Amino acid sequence: MPDLIAIGHVLMDIRIFVDEFPKADEEAKTDRLSLGGGGSAANVAVGASRLGVKSGFIGSIGFDTFGRALLGELEHEGVDVAHVKVDTATSSGLTLVAINKKGQVVMFGYTGASDKLFPSDLNKEYLSSSEHVHITGLSFDTALAAAEMAKKANVTVSFDPGRLMSKMGLKRLLPLLHYVDQILLNQEEAQELTSVIELEKAAKAIIKSGPKMVIIKKGPDGVFAMNHSKSFSVPAYPVKVVDTTGAGDAFSAGFITAQLEGKSLEDSVEFANATANLKITRIGARALPNRKAVERFLKEHNESKL
Repeated sequence: MPDLIAIGHVLMDIRIFVDEFPKADEEAKTDRLSLGGGGSAANVAVGASRLGVKSGFIGSIGFDTFGRALLGELEHEGVDVAHVKVDTATSSGLTLVAINKKGQVVMFGYTGASDKLFPSDLNKEYLSSSEHVHITGLSFDTALAAAEMAKKANVTVSFDPGRLMSKMGLKRLLPLLHYVDQILLNQEEAQELTSVIELEKAAKAIIKSGPKMVIIKKGPDGVFAMNHSKSFSVPAYPVKVVDTTGAGDAFSAGFITAQLEGKSLEDSVEFANATANLKITRIGARALPNRKAVERFLKEHNESKL
C-alpha cells in the first residue's frame, strides 16, 4: 500500500511557448508546443514517487484518449492508480499553459472529469492504509470526507487549498482545517484565506484554525513557515527560471517526503525549497527532480556558502 495518497486533479497540460503574452486583440506566435500530464494532486504523487516515496493517487479521468494517456503516465512513474475513477460521461480535464521567455505562465483550465470525484468515490480502507494523505483541487465536501477518513485512522493530512478554496475564507473552511496537520499555500492564497495582508499574522490565524504547520510559498521571495513554537523565512535559490508551472506541487512533494522521513520543519522546508527551485529550471509541470538531483543541488549550494 502507498505511504502517500494524493487526492485531487489530474489534467492534460497543453503547453505553448511565446516571447511575450499578447494583450487583448493581439496574437502571439509560437513555434513550440508540448503535451504532458498535470494537475496539482497528480503532480505531487509523481514528485514524491521520484523522491523515493511509495505513492498513490485518487482522482477522476474521462473515458478518452487523454484519460488513457494520463493513467499511463502515472503508472509509468510508479504511482498506484487502483482507485482512479473513470467517468464515462465527461471528458478528461486539460489546461492550456502559455509560457513566456521569463518563465512566467498564464493558464486556461477545463477541469472536466477531474471535478467528478465525490465522497462516495473514496475508499476508506485504502486511505486508512497510508501514512499521509495530501488533498488539493477537490470540492469542499469531498475534501472534508477525505480528511475525516484519514484522521480517524490516525493518518496525517496536508492540504493545499488553491485559489478557489482560499476564497471561501477561514470560517467556511474550519470544519476541514480541524483535520489538517499541514497547510501549504502561496502568499496570495494566505491573504485571501485570512483577509490579513501581513504573512506572520495570517499564519497565526491559520494555526488557530487547526493546522499544526503553515507553509506560505512566496515565489522568488522564498518561503515562510510557522508551527506552534517557531516561525522563519528562507530565501529562494538563485536559479535561472525557465518554467514556474508546478513549482508549488514540487515543493509539496519535497515537503511531504521530508516529513515522512521524520525531518524537522527547517530541514523539510530546505529540502522542499530545493525541489521546487530545481523544478523551475525545467519545462513542464511534471519536470520534477529525482532524489539524487535534489541532494546534488543541495550539496552544491551549501558548499557555495562556505
